[in-house]
Amino acid sequence: MAIYGTIDTCAAQVGHRPHFAATFDFLNSVLDGTHQAARQLADLPEGQLVRVNLAGKDGTDAYALLQHPRTRPRGAQQAEAHRDYADVQAVIDGDEILEVIPLAGLDTTQPYDASKDVALFNMPADGSKLIMRRGLCAVLFPEDAHAPLQAPDGIPRPSRRIVVKVRVAP
Repeated sequence: MAIYGTIDTCAAQVGHRPHFAATFDFLNSVLDGTHQAARQLADLPEGQLVRVNLAGKDGTDAYALLQHPRTRPRGAQQAEAHRDYADVQAVIDGDEILEVIPLAGLDTTQPYDASKDVALFNMPADGSKLIMRRGLCAVLFPEDAHAPLQAPDGIPRPSRRIVVKVRVAP
C-alpha cells in the first residue's frame, strides 16, 4: 500500500526496510541544499534527467533520478507499475497530482518489460489523488499502479522532481 506525507513521516512508516534510510536522507539533504544533487537539479535543463547512485554496486539497490519534466493533463496519462523497485517520488519545485490506483483490474497497454521494470495501463475513471509539492513524498510499492506528473489545473508546467528507485525484489 502506498505511503504519503512528509519525508520524515514516510521514513517512519517505512521503518527499517533495506535502502530506504539512504533514500530519505538523500531527499532531506537535497531539500536543505546540502547535497550536490540540489544544485544539479536546479541547473537541470527542462526535459533532462540525471541518475545518482545511492546504494549497492552501481546503484542497483537504490538510485535517484533527478528530473525536470512538464506536468500533463490527466487525459494524456497512462498508469505505471513496477515489480523490482519501489518508487519514492518527491517534488522539489512545482505542484503535481500523483494518482494511485489499485493494480488489480487495470487494462494493460504495455506488458511488463523487465529491462525497464515497468508495465503500463489505461487510466481508470478515477484513483486516489495525492497533492505533490515541496517537502512531501509518496512511497509506491509494486502493488501500487500510479500516474505521476498530472497538472493540477490541466495546464502543463515545469516540475523539478526526484524519483528514487529502491529495490524491493530479492
